[in-house]
Amino acid sequence: MNTIDLLRETFSMARGALVANRMRSLLALLGVVIGVATVIGMVSLINGFQRSFQQSIQSLGNNTIYIRRIRPGVNFSDGIPDSLKARKAFTMADARAIKERAPSVRAITPFKFPYTDIRLGRQDRQTKSTFVFGTDEQCLVVRGYDLASGRFFTQSEVEGRANVVVLGKDTRETLFGDASGLGKTVRLNGIPFTVIGEFEKKGKMLGNNFDEVACVPYPVVDKYWSAPSSAPPWFPKKGELFLDAIAVSPEASAKAIQEISEVLRVRRHLQSNKQNDFAIFNDDAFLSLYNTVTGGIFALMTLVASISLLVGGIGVMNIMLVAVTERTREIGVRKALGAPRKAIMLQFLVEAVMLTGLGGVTGIAVGAAISFAVKAATPLPTYVSGWSVVMAIVFSAVVGVFFGLYPAMRASRLDPVESLRYE
Repeated sequence: MNTIDLLRETFSMARGALVANRMRSLLALLGVVIGVATVIGMVSLINGFQRSFQQSIQSLGNNTIYIRRIRPGVNFSDGIPDSLKARKAFTMADARAIKERAPSVRAITPFKFPYTDIRLGRQDRQTKSTFVFGTDEQCLVVRGYDLASGRFFTQSEVEGRANVVVLGKDTRETLFGDASGLGKTVRLNGIPFTVIGEFEKKGKMLGNNFDEVACVPYPVVDKYWSAPSSAPPWFPKKGELFLDAIAVSPEASAKAIQEISEVLRVRRHLQSNKQNDFAIFNDDAFLSLYNTVTGGIFALMTLVASISLLVGGIGVMNIMLVAVTERTREIGVRKALGAPRKAIMLQFLVEAVMLTGLGGVTGIAVGAAISFAVKAATPLPTYVSGWSVVMAIVFSAVVGVFFGLYPAMRASRLDPVESLRYE
């Protein structure tokens, strides 16, 4: 008998044995189904959040290059190092130097936010949480904001520290309802500002609502709400700024980051053997931080799912050992008729792989169904990726081989004479 005929006969016998013991086979693959469904469901949830986060970053960041004291995600569990406390932020002179000496930079804008919480009020209405930030007329280009109505402030208004404000969509609705706020006065912690524009809707990301914002000329922040010298390094102090830039094209972002770094190193008189005392990063840094945070959660979920698969694999091994015992006489007859050891071992190994493979396919279907149901019934994003399906199928087959190998080897080693005597 050639190899193809042997495999065809083996698959036929394995299928017949599994069908003959439907209930036992069903109970054996149940653990595999639960384990695989858990893996697919959890991976789809993490993939969905990752895709949603990436899309939000792209829509919000507009390939923005961030120039800061420190990178996001720095761990301060042991306190803020003195080296970071001593880092200086930036000035408009830095911004002008970058614009003049970095040809890959299309535009650059200051970014500053108050040291205190700001609430906006108008008559009897008041916002609960509003992120107020200061910038200049280049903000729309650099940060990817668009205006839904009105206008942005001008260079003269920036230089004159004018009390003008551009509102996010949700902030405007809180203060004015469906009415336009253009030309009206709102108060930021009691200080009157004139509304001159409204941003287009931006959406939410990781609990941050980018429509609950208010934008003012950056000198106004120092005018009313400057940070003291003792403020943490993530606050630009009085007279200091953070900077945001955008490259001439997305492909030029890496070159722009390199040019900005060179300009700042020269301005700060950093020797070649000294590290940067500033941080320059783009949207990928936020995605990397997100992946780092979710990586531990994913590892924990995978461990839990692996335990389910392990339990399912033990169940498969137990069922296969029972099958070997029940079919001892059958094995003896096959060996007496000349069946080689490899044919006996292959039969039981194929049965185990078929069992776990069927459990894997069923688990994928169940996990995908749960994923689609969660996406349809809740705001949670889910996405069943192709690699997770392939991983589930391969892992199911590996479980079948691993836990089916010992019963298959035991069956192949049975003595034919003793097997024929077995009752």
